Amino acid sequence: MAAKCRPQCPTGPACGCVSTPLANAIHSQVNVSKANVTTIPARYEAIVGILGMMAQNFLRAGIFLLAAWAAHAPAAAQREIEMSPASRMALGVETATVATATASEGVSAPAMVIAPNGALKAAASPFDGVMVEALKTPGSDIKAGDPLAVIYSASYADAASELEARRLTMAHMAHLAERADELLKLGLRSEQEADEAHHDAISAQLSYEALQEQLEYVRRGGQPGQFVLTAPAAGIVTHVRPGAGEMIDAGAPVISILAGDVFWARAQVSERHGATLKPGAPVTVENISAKGRIVSVDPEIDPATRSLNVVAELPPVRTWRLGAMLTLSFETAPGEGALLVPSKAIVRLGGADVVFVETEEGFLTTPVDVVSRSRQDALIRGGALVQGDKVAVSGLAALKNIASGV
Repeated sequence: MAAKCRPQCPTGPACGCVSTPLANAIHSQVNVSKANVTTIPARYEAIVGILGMMAQNFLRAGIFLLAAWAAHAPAAAQREIEMSPASRMALGVETATVATATASEGVSAPAMVIAPNGALKAAASPFDGVMVEALKTPGSDIKAGDPLAVIYSASYADAASELEARRLTMAHMAHLAERADELLKLGLRSEQEADEAHHDAISAQLSYEALQEQLEYVRRGGQPGQFVLTAPAAGIVTHVRPGAGEMIDAGAPVISILAGDVFWARAQVSERHGATLKPGAPVTVENISAKGRIVSVDPEIDPATRSLNVVAELPPVRTWRLGAMLTLSFETAPGEGALLVPSKAIVRLGGADVVFVETEEGFLTTPVDVVSRSRQDALIRGGALVQGDKVAVSGLAALKNIASGV
C-alpha cells in the first residue's frame, strides 16, 4: 500500500496523494516556488522605494510648473473678430450701449429678516412659579396692558402683602415728616430731627416704589397664589416659551413681543463688495419698487468667510416675518471713470472678464475690470471701454468660440 501525502504537501494530508517519485518532484518544486515568493519583497524593496521617491518628485515639479504658469499667464488681450452683417444676423448677435455709472445695483445677497435693536420686548415673570395658562399665541396683536398669561407662584401672595405694608409705612413716614416740620416751626423739634424724619419718609417711598415697579405688569389672579402677567408694550407676540404646567424662573421671559412696524434684514457680502457700501445707501428688496436703506456695515471682516455683515431697513410696504429669507440688492457709489454695462455682456475668456465691443469690421474682445455685478448690470472700471461703445449682449457663445479659435 502506498504511503500517504507528506506534511509539506501544499494541499495538506487530506489531498489523498501518494509518495511517488513524481509526487516528490512536484512537492519539491512547490516548496522552491514558495521560498522565491517570500524573498521577492525583500529583494526589490529598495528599488520600489526609489521609484516612489522619483514619482513624488515628478508630481511636485509638475504642480510647481503649473502654479508658475498660472501666476505669469498673460491677461486676455484685445482681438479683432471680423464679422459681416449677414453673419451677425445669422448668429443672433445684438448689442447694448455702455453708459456712465451714476449708481448701480452693485451686489445681490441673501438676507434674513430680523428685529431692529430694542424692538423685541420681553414679558418676564417677577417670581419663580408654574405656567397655568398662556392667554396669547404667536402672531397675536396686543396692546400694552393686555393679559398674556396666568402664573401660579407662592411668592406672589407674600409680595402683594409686602407691597401693602410698604405703602402703609410710606404714608406713615410722610405723615411723621409733615408733623416734624410743624413742630420745628413751633420750636419743639430741632432741624436735625426734622431732616431725619424726611430721610425716613424718602427711604420708605423708594422701598415702596421698587416693589411696585417689580409688580408693575402683574395683576391679581382669580385663584389664591395666581397672578396675571400683562403686556409691557403693544405689538405682535413672537414667542410663548413655557407650556402649561412647566416651571418658570424669576426674571425669565415668558412671552416675547415685537413692538413697532420697522423691520431689518441682515446679509453677508464679500470683502470686495462691502468696501463700496455705505450707511444710508438705498437697498432694493427683490421685486418691490419701494426701497430700503443700509443701517450699518460691519467694520470687521469674518476671517473664515472673508465677508462682512450688512444690516438694512426694509421698506414699510408690508409686515415682514422674522426669520424669512429674501434677496437684497445694494446700490454702490461708482466713483470716477466707472461705467455700466449689462451683466450678460461679460464673459470669461482666457482667465479674464471680457466684453465684445462692436467695431466697423465686427467685434473687438476687450478686457474689463468688474467692480460689482447684479442680475441686471455690472459696474466696471479701466480698460479700453468708453461711454457710448456698443457691446454684444446675445450670440456670446458663438463670439467666444470664434475668439478662442474653436
